[in-house]
Amino acid sequence: MHVRGTLGYGLRQLETSRLARLVGVGALSLFGVLGLAVNEAKADTKGKVLYGKLTYDRVPSTLENGLNYSAAVQKPIRNVRVVLVEYSKEGGANTELAVTTSGEDGSYSFPVPDLVTRVRVRAFAETANPPLRVQDNTNGNALYALESAAITTTAAVTVKDLNAGSGFGGVPSYTGARAAAPFASLDTLYATARAFMAVRPLVNFPLLPINWSVNNRPEPGDSALGQINTSHYNKGVGAIFILGKADVDTDEYDAHVMVHEWGHYFEDKMGRSDSIGGSHGSGDIVDPRLAFGEGWGNALSAMILFPDAKYKDTGGVGQARTTLVIDMETNDSDDPNPGWFSEASVQSVLYDLFDPANESFDNVALGLGPIYDIMTGGQKSTQAVTSIFSFTKALKAVPGTSASTIAAIDRLTSASGIAPIQDAFGTGETNDGGNAANLPLFRQMTVDGPSETLTFLADVDNINRLGANRYIRFTSPAAGSIQVIGDSIRDIGLTLLEDGKQIAVADNNYTGTEQFSFLAKANKVYVLTVQGFVNKSSGQYTASVRIASGDIAGKATIVNQKTKAVR
Repeated sequence: MHVRGTLGYGLRQLETSRLARLVGVGALSLFGVLGLAVNEAKADTKGKVLYGKLTYDRVPSTLENGLNYSAAVQKPIRNVRVVLVEYSKEGGANTELAVTTSGEDGSYSFPVPDLVTRVRVRAFAETANPPLRVQDNTNGNALYALESAAITTTAAVTVKDLNAGSGFGGVPSYTGARAAAPFASLDTLYATARAFMAVRPLVNFPLLPINWSVNNRPEPGDSALGQINTSHYNKGVGAIFILGKADVDTDEYDAHVMVHEWGHYFEDKMGRSDSIGGSHGSGDIVDPRLAFGEGWGNALSAMILFPDAKYKDTGGVGQARTTLVIDMETNDSDDPNPGWFSEASVQSVLYDLFDPANESFDNVALGLGPIYDIMTGGQKSTQAVTSIFSFTKALKAVPGTSASTIAAIDRLTSASGIAPIQDAFGTGETNDGGNAANLPLFRQMTVDGPSETLTFLADVDNINRLGANRYIRFTSPAAGSIQVIGDSIRDIGLTLLEDGKQIAVADNNYTGTEQFSFLAKANKVYVLTVQGFVNKSSGQYTASVRIASGDIAGKATIVNQKTKAVR
């Protein structure tokens, strides 16, 4: 690969000038204040033009042998901010002369002031619509930029193409700057957002920072040091973190992985996710909130990259291993436990709802638009928790949905071990995931009614498994105080949700009573999740829950006053 530009992300120009420092440090707001205005003193253009195309190396992934660098192709760097900079010797001014945005084909063009004879072109790894920026989380969130060498502009027309190369010099690994990586990451997510914008033109996405670094590696710790554990979306900071450690795990070319993480951003910023997170994998019987969130991310990757329905993750020495392949079209053939608690089942259902009707049980082909509508509509506003039940119920409830379409949806969910969905609370579901204690999904309780005994499974290997979580729904008969009390000889926690919003938590003791009171609205449906924290043990244990009118003296909302240990 030929590197015809350099990647301005490190300390390469840190001491040359203030502007060069900003390129290195990546203070985007300072660029807006200090640069981007045409130099008035040299605006006397007489027809000189500089133009060209911006491209990056896209390296495809394979089903067995990781990344195939020999098949790399040059793709356009689209819709990014491009700045024309007057060239000065080291230590000079580097004055910004003009700014533009690259086209969908990567093209850019600048008029060049007559008195200017040497310039640089600087392309930033950020787009304005949708708003995305790729930054180095290990270098003060530096904004990546591709910068040319000095360009002589004495002719009337000067052509300068720039390519961000992969930096791969052959086995075993990289030998040059990995200039393409930030732009590959950017372009994948640019295409993802644009796919939604194409079917729903009025959508406005909030800014998404994409944190990529050659230091980002799969170990826990400080993200500022590159210890990001895995590629993920961080809801706390509203940003994606992408692995980039060569010969270990890199994800900038793993497009399905990138789109999956964007899917979590979408849920957080545009829709809703009640997922409790944690480790998960094929065959796991997990909390239905987690099953939906992960199944959604996987399915979305295949929707955006259609017809490539095979999710691929690569890594290892030379990025030469494909460590994971998930086929959205296999419909749980590799899943020993299909059902509403399985991310594999969820992804199969969602993808089949999207794709053309191409199987005997799949006669639904929604495309992306209706899926956007459900995710930002009925799924977002559900009184239950986000799951395949809430999504499917909202889909069936779309005005004008015919009886034949509803029957087709039922055939599709049944193919993944899910009974015809009646409501968002899983009413009528018969698949218990191997233990009768898992059903019904939601226990119905009444205020001042009898208590409810919940059974938890201690032999699950993680607290995000279905057997460690139980759900209750109740309706407040009138506005006023309501108390919730849970008793167990083991460790439990209570969380109260109102339309997905956490409004009360009791998680204060390792055994005994957890309780809180809250001010209820009249005739409002509330969801209580009861978390069992005992796992990797044996047998079962129970908790008794009571819901009554009135206050608990001194027991208003309690928010995580003890630190949980994973047991």
